This record gives sequence, C-alpha cells and structure tokens, in this order.
Amino acid sequence: MKDILTKINNQITKVKNFFNVNPHKHWNFLLYVFLILIFILILFSFYLLYEIKNEQIFQVTVGQKQNTILLNEKLLRNTTELYNQKANKVSDAKNSTSLYSDPSL
Repeated sequence: MKDILTKINNQITKVKNFFNVNPHKHWNFLLYVFLILIFILILFSFYLLYEIKNEQIFQVTVGQKQNTILLNEKLLRNTTELYNQKANKVSDAKNSTSLYSDPSL
C-alpha cells in the first residue's frame, strides 16, 4: 500500500514541478506536442488523399424520389380565382368611364 502511495505522490510532484518556471522543459513540451499534431495532420491528409483517389469520399447515393404533391390544389384554385377577380376589377376600372363626377367642375 505504501508503494502505491509513494508512486502516486511521485506523479503528483512531477506534475507540480512541471508548473514551475523552466523555459527549457516548456519549450521541449511545446515542441513535442506540435510535432505530434503535425504528424497526425500529415497522416490524416494522406488518408484523405487515398480516399479521394479511390473515389470513396464525397459520394452521393442517388435514390428514387417519390412524386410528392407540395401544393394543396384546392387552395391553389382559390388563390388563382381571387387574382382573376382582382384582374377583372382592374380591367373594368380601366375600361369604364368614371362613376364619380369631378367636384371642381
């Protein structure tokens, strides 16, 4: 039990010592972290290149679409009838003589 506690204590002291100001350790740590990240990014780019070369990426599966009716035909007929009525009123107003007399005369 004491052995486990001493190992845990050693690990904790290593972490505490890491946060002490030591530019050499921090610079090495940053260097290793970024080298690992760059390596991972290079591997990922090769994976994407392989997938694109084999045409396995960005494929679109074409499925048959069912014919769906997006409009309600009854409402469409009602709307067209309203517009036709308005067009008739406009044409009647243009073609008829004025119903109102000019008050300035």
